[in-house]
Amino acid sequence: MSNQDQYALLQALEQQKIVQKKLDRILYIVLPIMAFLISMICANLNWQSTIGTFVMLTIALIAVGIQRWSVFIWIFILVVYCLIDNFLSYGTFAAQPLKMQLGTMLLFTIITHLARPYLNNLMQRSHAK
Repeated sequence: MSNQDQYALLQALEQQKIVQKKLDRILYIVLPIMAFLISMICANLNWQSTIGTFVMLTIALIAVGIQRWSVFIWIFILVVYCLIDNFLSYGTFAAQPLKMQLGTMLLFTIITHLARPYLNNLMQRSHAK
């Protein structure tokens, strides 16, 4: 590999790193807003559940979408949180609220995980123009 090719490759990698940092900055703003809106929809009917759901979902979305941690670990953590939140909110396990809360939180966490590579490509293409 010639020095010119190495230089071009390093420039492309540096450009990709800059674009990923820009996307990370955007996602640090968008993901907590998205978590807030989702927590208003799917939290149980008390303020403790709403705050807990917002905090857990914000951490999960940032961990999966920006930090690129394992989505399976966060699915497990969210399942455990939803079970605990459901039990503390209702005193017993209420199936319908659990399905709604768990389904919504898991769906958006998985969507965030799957969307990150596409967002990287989109930002890369828009920045290249």
